[in-house]
Amino acid sequence: MSRPGQWLQPRHGSKEAFDKDYPTIDTGGLTVACPGCKETVTLTRKSVQGKVGGWCKKCNRGVGI
Repeated sequence: MSRPGQWLQPRHGSKEAFDKDYPTIDTGGLTVACPGCKETVTLTRKSVQGKVGGWCKKCNRGVGI
């Protein structure tokens, strides 16, 4: 079972904004459960500050830990 994830704050309303804030791709990302639909989301993006995030395609929102 995946560890539960959290919505990214502030809420990223679009995939484009998420991609801009999390520009680096991390292939060894963690796996978490989306807080909305409970689907598995892999955290494959990294921000400049070192935070990791992923995008839930079903909920269309950014997810982190």
